Amino acid sequence: MSEPIARRNALVDYRISAMRCADCGRVYFPPKSFCDLEGRASTMFPEDYFYRRGELFSGTMVAAPTNKFKHLSPFLTGVVNFPEEGFRVPGRITDRIPCEDGGEIQGLIGTGVVPRFRRNYADGDSGLVYYSSLNFSLEDGYYPYQKYVELEPSDEVGPPGIVGYGAYLPKFRIRNGDSGVLGVKERTVPFMDEDTVTFAVEAGKRALIHSALSNRLIKKCFVGTESPAYAVKPIMATVIQALELGRGHDGGFYAGGVDTQFACKAASDLFIDAAALVDYSRFGGEYVMVIGADNSQAAPGDALDSTVGAGGSAFIIGKRDVIATLDHYVSYTSDTPDFYRREGQRYPRHGGRFTGKPAYYKHVQNSMCRILEESGMTPGDFAHVVLHSPNGVFPLRAATEMGFEREQIETGLVVTRIGNLYSGSSLTGLAAVLDVAEPGERILMVSYGSGAGSDAYVFTATEKIVEKRVRRVTLEEQIESPLKEYIDYNTYRKMKEAC
Repeated sequence: MSEPIARRNALVDYRISAMRCADCGRVYFPPKSFCDLEGRASTMFPEDYFYRRGELFSGTMVAAPTNKFKHLSPFLTGVVNFPEEGFRVPGRITDRIPCEDGGEIQGLIGTGVVPRFRRNYADGDSGLVYYSSLNFSLEDGYYPYQKYVELEPSDEVGPPGIVGYGAYLPKFRIRNGDSGVLGVKERTVPFMDEDTVTFAVEAGKRALIHSALSNRLIKKCFVGTESPAYAVKPIMATVIQALELGRGHDGGFYAGGVDTQFACKAASDLFIDAAALVDYSRFGGEYVMVIGADNSQAAPGDALDSTVGAGGSAFIIGKRDVIATLDHYVSYTSDTPDFYRREGQRYPRHGGRFTGKPAYYKHVQNSMCRILEESGMTPGDFAHVVLHSPNGVFPLRAATEMGFEREQIETGLVVTRIGNLYSGSSLTGLAAVLDVAEPGERILMVSYGSGAGSDAYVFTATEKIVEKRVRRVTLEEQIESPLKEYIDYNTYRKMKEAC
């Protein structure tokens, strides 16, 4: 696939962009500059289907795909109808492993479907990766349909904080057995067409829906990860294009950002940067999106292979309609090489038992101690504590040794049921806490990144946190969904390696 074709596809497929004739109402996909019926004098205007739902019109199973799509084999494909517009597009049914003969496709005809931003294929090991929203999950499946309604922000300006958030977990899971491994009983696994980019887009999509903010008001996008699709090419550019962040112009958008790498604190480190930016008078009072997402990697048979998960969370930082103010911040860093990956290596290496006391515990507890001193608070002042969670043992021990109770950390200790999300770990724990936090409650979040460093934040929930809950998909709903699907170890490795 050439670069020009990839660019043209991105402008159309990322959002399922079509054109409608203002005179006769006919919709065209791919977009056309004039109507076949009304001729070249017709007036055309764009239509966007990124947040809409359709229904499966027809379909079939592809049992022997071409080389580009072998990683998806076998898969269901077909035609999706958007009945209100009388318009149809080709599409693939994702998040579904079909039965051997594909016989279930007949029972799915007429079923509601929702567009999902997914990875279609890569042009070899050194070529481009092609993404599209012409991939659809079943409406009554694991991922619920959410309507995106934009509301005007209030005029009241306060201290910076979290305006909205969204967490995204894949549908597939693998169990570690009844006793678990280091407290981790099961983990999230990406489907064959998922990777860090698709996690970031889906989490960002949910954050926009939850905040009810216009995507045009997001002026910066920061993505923290250690499993990017490219060594040189930012995830944030794909997120901006897919979510259309900032004001659109000439096929692009007046928004910026960066990808960051600092192991598991690559995203949490950016909360303070985002807060400082929205507090800057010349920034224009707009918003910043911070995303932490990873397809957490571990070599087969490695000790980490039983604790790594997949997914991510997105947060929108601003000064209007804040659900949790950012009150205090501390960072602690040292050159401690407990976990690393050299350029060109597929899997990271770690220092075994030395990842504990001289690395994780030292940095996390020093950050916690310092932020308690600077804020004048004690462990009893917090309703919830969220720590980066490489497993279910480390965060619990680190918190209790500092004087916190198990009840304070339990809500954010989601690692036991989803695994370590690396750059998404502490952010996803924070999302779980925000799902249940009450106005006035204080939250302590402490991240950790190997190499090594730790950030500590104090948040206070506001009255707005209750008001916005009608627009969220909670983490608990995803973790305990009766529609999640368990797979065996061989399928798990296949899904991990596919992306």
